[in-house]
Amino acid sequence: MPSAKPRRDEAGPAPPRVRLMPEARDALRSALTGRPDGTGVRIWVERGLHPHAQMMLDKPSSRDVPVELDGVLLLLDEASRSFLEDAEIRYRTDRAPAGFEVVSPRLPAAGAPPAPSGPPAPGVAADVDGRVREALKSIFDPEIPMNIIDLGLIYAIGWKAPGELEIRMTMTSPGCPAVEELVAEVQRVAAPAAGADRAHVEVVWEPPWGPEKMSDFAKRQFGYA
Repeated sequence: MPSAKPRRDEAGPAPPRVRLMPEARDALRSALTGRPDGTGVRIWVERGLHPHAQMMLDKPSSRDVPVELDGVLLLLDEASRSFLEDAEIRYRTDRAPAGFEVVSPRLPAAGAPPAPSGPPAPGVAADVDGRVREALKSIFDPEIPMNIIDLGLIYAIGWKAPGELEIRMTMTSPGCPAVEELVAEVQRVAAPAAGADRAHVEVVWEPPWGPEKMSDFAKRQFGYA
């Protein structure tokens, strides 16, 4: 499947690699039929702890990164560039109503089922750890397009007391402005995943975070491997 090509020859960074799947291409061509000349498909990412992509038909602006793929003009948001690298634009007909989705290694899985809840099997620490880590993959660092598990921000998961989960985590830098927001979201997501009444999060700075703490997947995404 070909990747997006620049629509114009201009100096500057290459546009993100984007793939338009056949079903999405046909649906977008149909949606653009009869629209004024120059209308394209705007794609941007709403950032935050749970970033997600949005799409709409729109006219180009000077702030866009325009690319043309299979006869469809894509208007990519410059601020969303890092999240859209290696993205696939799909059209889902296996659900009602049918619709588009943007799938990228740097975005949470679209339509991912909620983390399992309920009490963990007694004494099976690995099971609790795995369930919590899978749930925490839905939380992204607000400044880096990667989830906090693959970034290596979670140092330890265990029980502080019966019914109370304890998590030790760090931030990418001591000056991270989203510390309180991240801690609150980790507490909210982790407790039901482990079947705990509550979760306590301790933010630690030793050992300090560095790129070497990222998973192999994250290292490949950011060019460290």
